[in-house]
Amino acid sequence: MADVIDMAQRLQAADNDTAIAAACVPVPRGVPGDCHQCGDESKRLVDGWCALCRDARDKTVKTRGGGFYEFDGDR
Repeated sequence: MADVIDMAQRLQAADNDTAIAAACVPVPRGVPGDCHQCGDESKRLVDGWCALCRDARDKTVKTRGGGFYEFDGDR
């Protein structure tokens, strides 16, 4: 019969397997160029978007002139 420690170890192993599987997603290839959203030059664009714009889709986005505006989430 399994005791509490055995059950905890099985649960931890299952959690580790889930975390490892989630971390193994492919990273999209990026290309250098100008961001389609903010216009800034970036060494890595994914789908034409720089990292700041990809991360800030629902937040405030930086503009080329250094200002900020609220981004509504539409591509």
